[in-house]
This record gives sequence, structure tokens and C-alpha cells, in this order.
Amino acid sequence: MADPSTLATITRKVVLVTGANSGIGLALCERLLAEDGEIHLCLACRNMQRAEAAKAALLLSHPGSDINLLRVDVGNIKSVIEAAQEIMQRYQRLDYLYLNAGIMPNPRINLKAFINGLFSSKVISMFATGEGLLTQEDWVTDDGLQQVFMTNVFGHFLLIRGLEPLLGQPGCPSQVIWTSSNNARKSAFSLTDYQHGHGQESYSSSKYATDLLSVALNKHYNSQVSSVAFVIDHRPITSTSKELVPSIECEVFR
Repeated sequence: MADPSTLATITRKVVLVTGANSGIGLALCERLLAEDGEIHLCLACRNMQRAEAAKAALLLSHPGSDINLLRVDVGNIKSVIEAAQEIMQRYQRLDYLYLNAGIMPNPRINLKAFINGLFSSKVISMFATGEGLLTQEDWVTDDGLQQVFMTNVFGHFLLIRGLEPLLGQPGCPSQVIWTSSNNARKSAFSLTDYQHGHGQESYSSSKYATDLLSVALNKHYNSQVSSVAFVIDHRPITSTSKELVPSIECEVFR
């Protein structure tokens, strides 16, 4: 006789959300359970204490929901590989993979850029958008990669590749939704410095990189006639505005 937990994953839609313990990730989980209480939801988080708290909060508002936890730090290669292996052992397929985890270093004013901008033709744009005015500190990880690039881009890319056998199973199309940002700007990104090790807008660069990567992956999977679709979500939502999660965001899970 099959394990009941295995049967549940066969009959229920399996949804995995990274960075699910707060902010957009937690808001998304709330909305998904409100839309379909029969899904199997996996909260993939770096901090398990916060993940447990998020699970408890979700169960309080949605009693009886099928919620599991998984530890993964998308800013660490070893953690991502181990998480992918764990997911492969747990599930026979993934219906929806929401790549939401990420970091945004606290911005600070670049005094030199501010002074130069005052006497340039871009002064109005600078004050209107903040482009070129703010700088974000980044650092190198133990894996030798820029932290923002590793967390926002490469870690999730590794996770996708590690989970390929579970995506687009026959008769079970999968969808991968990658959280982007309105701050994803082409001007902040360079192919010659895709990790943005020499720039000052690492977050904007990483989000533009995720947009490019999503398009490329979509093309790659479509060329293989695989039932895997990549979606880029630019809608800005904060943890204090859960009710603003648009209904279209949950349409992809129906």
C-alpha cells in the first residue's frame, strides 16, 4: 500500500515557494491557500525558526492545510544542491515553482554621483527615478560569487536545473514563476559584468538578469517541447499589503 503522503502529492497540486516565511512569499502562500485549500504547499526558507512561525500562522488561518517545510539558502551552492536532492526524494513532480527568495542591500546615496548629476542633463531623471543616485554594497560569498547575484539569480538557476526531472511530467505541465521587480533596469546590467561586481546597482542588475534568464529558459524548454512555462512577476507587494496580491497572480495556479 502506498504511503498516504505520497498519494497526497499525486492527487494534489504540488507548490513550492522559496522565501516563503515573510513578505511577498508569505502573502502568496496565504492567497494560494485561500484560492485552493487542497494544494500541497512547501515553504522553502533559509531560517527554519521563521519558517515554523510562518507555517503556524498559515495553519491558523487555514486549518488542515497540507504544508511542509524545506531548508534552503539560495545564497549558498551546497545548500541549494542539498535542497534539490531532498525535493527529488519527497516528490514525484512539481506543478508550480515560485522563485521568490532574494536580497536587496540597503541603498545609500552616492555623493559623487549626486554632485555630478546636478550639473548634467540627467538631473531631472536622477531625482525622478533615483537612477545613478543610490549605491548598494555587495560582497563575495564563500563560493566566490557576488552575494546578490548568487542569491537572486544563480541560486535559483541551480535549483531549477536540479529539479528538471520533476518539471513538465507527462500530462502534468509545470509553471515556474520568478519574482522580478520594477527596478529591473537594462542600464544597470552588463554582460561583461553580469555579477555586477564593479557596479553600484546590484539589485537592479540581478532582477534584469532574472528577466533575461526567464526568457532564455522559456525558449530552451519550448524548443524541447516540454510542458514547462516561465513567468516573470514584476508586481511590487509588501508584507503589509497582503490583500493587494492581484487575482491574476493566482490564475497561474488553476
